[in-house]
Amino acid sequence: MTDKAVPVTPSSRTGLVAIQPLKKKRCAACRRGPLSLLVLEEGVPRCLDCADLGHLVFLPRGDTALTRRAREESTLSVIVMRFNRRKSRYERQGVLVEEEGLARAEERCLADAEARRRRRARDAQRRAVEDDRFTEAFAAEILRLFPRCPAERARAIAAHASVRGSGRVGRERGGGLTEGG
Repeated sequence: MTDKAVPVTPSSRTGLVAIQPLKKKRCAACRRGPLSLLVLEEGVPRCLDCADLGHLVFLPRGDTALTRRAREESTLSVIVMRFNRRKSRYERQGVLVEEEGLARAEERCLADAEARRRRRARDAQRRAVEDDRFTEAFAAEILRLFPRCPAERARAIAAHASVRGSGRVGRERGGGLTEGG
């Protein structure tokens, strides 16, 4: 038995799945290839046309609101995955949706783009206030645990360690500390 990671096909619990193959593959039915996207049916690769999915258009990942709305507006959607060798797992690349559903989703996104921009700005302000409170609480905890630490040094440590998304310290939803991150 080798220690080599064997790619497992993505789970179908999420519905239909298309794969962006890493190696050049041909359709088992029509022999067309190399395929940029394929669907596994009974363990054999099929092109989107042979799988009756050729009418769908690819929407790359990145715009969450557009993706969610396109899946809502489309009667059929397919998740597109690609195997990441470095991480030994399948990762989502986007979705295949109907062109009309994508057009309706884009219209809906354009209609409320300003409201979403304002909400993001409010959320950023709220997070900044939460981050300031968290940093102050963190500095106070440092001073409680290390009473000889100068207050300015405790604030500098707390500011450095409490950067959101830094991976330096675990943060709970309520802004508290967790052990081990």
